Amino acid sequence: MTQAFRVLIALGNHGLATDEASRPDAPKPFEIRFRRKVGRPLPGDLVTVDAHGAVSAIVERKNVFGRGGNKGGFQPVAANLDTLLIVIAPAPAPSVDLLHRYVAAAHIHGIRPVVIVNKSDLPVPETAPFSHLADMDVTVFHTRCGSDPSLDGLGELMEGGIHLLAGQSGVGKSSLANALLPDLSLQTDRLSTSTGKGRHTTTSARLLRQPRGGWLVDTPGVWEYGLWKMPATELERGFPEFAAAPGSCRFRNCTHDHEPGCRIRAAAAEGGIPESRYEAWLSLLSEQQRLGNS
Repeated sequence: MTQAFRVLIALGNHGLATDEASRPDAPKPFEIRFRRKVGRPLPGDLVTVDAHGAVSAIVERKNVFGRGGNKGGFQPVAANLDTLLIVIAPAPAPSVDLLHRYVAAAHIHGIRPVVIVNKSDLPVPETAPFSHLADMDVTVFHTRCGSDPSLDGLGELMEGGIHLLAGQSGVGKSSLANALLPDLSLQTDRLSTSTGKGRHTTTSARLLRQPRGGWLVDTPGVWEYGLWKMPATELERGFPEFAAAPGSCRFRNCTHDHEPGCRIRAAAAEGGIPESRYEAWLSLLSEQQRLGNS
């Protein structure tokens, strides 16, 4: 059986891969080249490589996580994720809109969303919308990375699988990555040395090995997150609570906005769907309509 290797970083027409085995003595990354006819792999992909170091095949993915581009196109970031780790903090004040976007994107791709409230030693402002977390029915961890660090069991969650850190600037993603990966500097230096293009490894998504097994996708830089163009039926996958609402809408193509006989509007009015989630739906639906997907 042909051995598959895990892609760590993809840069243009080449990247780095390593042995899939997660162990301290795993071999160092080696360079791979991409063929146009095969396609461009992503961090997290499993690939087969020929004797010349070229990718001969990309193993079928279970999902691809990405973001919307300037014109609403889909920009892939990483593949085969198990968990999207959405980092927020008391300061800077979390954006409810951004939080709902991440949760929706995770559900659309079949990825488990997890919220990390970092800097949990700081006082929570009265205006901080942490009450919205209960509306989203996601697991929440409370962490801190200062002189008295605590990961609240997050390390155990990440034993195995592939997990991506996301969140707005200033919430402490880098500190969390350092806490989760004691050898973070060593791994990033190794990636930089192996590619010979250090500046790119600081701006591209990269896959880092977890000490207990599994992988962490680090996405350096500021993450302003927008969704991509999609039909309303795809957007609705980002709101799984809609599927649990009783009854059926009068119209098959109901957008759950203004149509009569809408079961989602009825459930929101009766408290069966949290108000914050329905408002998030209307906001994202309106954005899609502006992008030309009414």
